[in-house]
Amino acid sequence: MAKEKNSDIRLLKLVNKITETRKITMGYMLYTLEVVRTNTEVTYSITFVPIAKTSPEGEAENLPENEQPSEIMSGLENEFKKDNRLSAVADLLTRTIRFPHINKFRLAPTYRGYGLGTYAMNELSGLLKGSFPDFAVEPVFFYFDSKREDDDRGAFFSFMEKFGFTFSFDDENNNKGLLNMEKAELLRINPKKDKCAEIELAPFIRTLFRERDEFRQELGRIKAEYKKNNTFMNRFEKDQAIKFLTNVIIALILVVLMLLFI
Repeated sequence: MAKEKNSDIRLLKLVNKITETRKITMGYMLYTLEVVRTNTEVTYSITFVPIAKTSPEGEAENLPENEQPSEIMSGLENEFKKDNRLSAVADLLTRTIRFPHINKFRLAPTYRGYGLGTYAMNELSGLLKGSFPDFAVEPVFFYFDSKREDDDRGAFFSFMEKFGFTFSFDDENNNKGLLNMEKAELLRINPKKDKCAEIELAPFIRTLFRERDEFRQELGRIKAEYKKNNTFMNRFEKDQAIKFLTNVIIALILVVLMLLFI
């Protein structure tokens, strides 16, 4: 059975609006769309991997001394492994579409409110509407238990309704039921939030390395000056050093991820 596999990787910047004219960057997210085609089906898989998360003040969070970059990335990937993926399978033989993970698609609280879910669903909806508009959509079973709060349930219903899904419930408390849609052509596209911006990978990495070089030069100057004066670095110079190291770590992580995915 012939199999064809393609990937689309994008870097998303998450921002918060402070004033009418000022925004701060809160973090970066790597968006990956993998498309696998065989003679019988086409599978679309979307995943998110956080690259760097910043504090509310917009500065990169300091890494604890006992945590290495590889450990940080491993933890972030595990955090997103189960819930933060979205996929769809188009069966070419039965002319149907199924959504294996849509009932579990839920971003971690830290990354909600930036429009990442809408971004992913828009991409998936556009692909399905464009390639398989007359394919029937299989109902998706959903349920809520004590581990999922009412706020999550309301957000889930509101989110799925935006994209054209309707609900049928199996109990009086609306804790379980089915997501319904007749055909893929009924999927909707929604406006993107301005808190989620797509940026080009290559210029972003070049900027990181340029800033790294600038911080390295400045750090070298500070070290030389204080060594000459036989004094210790003050809080400002320590902050500069931490910022420099953070930029280096982020840049190296991005390079490694690009090598893995491309």
